[in-house]
Amino acid sequence: MKDTLLAILSRLKRPIDGKLRNRFSVFLVCVAMSTLMWGMIKLTREYEAPVKFTIVPENLPDGKILVDNPDSVITLTLSAKGLDLYSRIIFNKENLLTISLAKIKLQRQEEDYSGILKTSGLIKVIAQQLPPGAKLISIEPDTLHFTFQKSFRKKIPVHPKLKLSFIRQYQLYDSLKLRPDSVWVSGVREIVDTIGFIDTERKVINSLSSNYSTRLSLETPQTRPGVKLSSDSVTITINVEKFTEADIEVPVSLSSGDKALSYRTFPDKVTLTCRVAMRDYKRLDPSLFTASVDYESARKSGSNRVPVEIKHKPSFTRVVRISPEKVEFLILK
Repeated sequence: MKDTLLAILSRLKRPIDGKLRNRFSVFLVCVAMSTLMWGMIKLTREYEAPVKFTIVPENLPDGKILVDNPDSVITLTLSAKGLDLYSRIIFNKENLLTISLAKIKLQRQEEDYSGILKTSGLIKVIAQQLPPGAKLISIEPDTLHFTFQKSFRKKIPVHPKLKLSFIRQYQLYDSLKLRPDSVWVSGVREIVDTIGFIDTERKVINSLSSNYSTRLSLETPQTRPGVKLSSDSVTITINVEKFTEADIEVPVSLSSGDKALSYRTFPDKVTLTCRVAMRDYKRLDPSLFTASVDYESARKSGSNRVPVEIKHKPSFTRVVRISPEKVEFLILK
């Protein structure tokens, strides 16, 4: 047989056998078409085959959370046309069945609550979710088991994952505003207690020069069993303002436990360079600042030249420079 095939192929390669080669090509096309037609006829017939479906529970009992579902995959024996039936098996289509647990009866076992559903009572529900033309023949297993625990609820802050950049002289005027700034997280207590914050989606915002608002999705922690969030997104507001630098002279005081102590500092004032928003520029006043040196620290160090500290300043400013950074002091007898 092998020698015969080799002989045929050898003859096909010869230029003088063009007629034979054409006949052989026609033969192959006919075989391919016949095979295709045979397959199409077969696929239009009815067949029975087992198909796996994933259970998607819904309408959980009030105040309970599903912690275990050992029968999350069931096998349905279906009767359907071969084309649809085997495409689900061969191409691994996602087969989902939604099952309501609203009427499941629970039995308490310490911290857990267990319940079962007989699949024989789910035939109508399952049949309604099957692909058109498919008939349900049998279901395995005959019983579905579910385990629940009490749902614990805790309010947890939202953490925005933002990267901001501003046009020159512009910056964030105050803290980011989140609405809501925290969400209720529901789930098993042991898991909820380990969650310190809820992240938003990551977002990069460039070249800010004006106020900006956007909505960010929340990232649900990947835990097992899972948790639920009271909201799936938050609105974030970014207040942007143009800033400038301003110099202001502030008197220097001596911080000491002895209020009767008489002293002098050299110089008696320092210049503070502050970064302030343009809207707050007129609010700057020396009385809003307190600059002092610590007497006890200077006495222990043995030096009368000590650094100046800013004890108080308005919240709308940031001190970027003190000039001079150190002053001398003299205790008057």
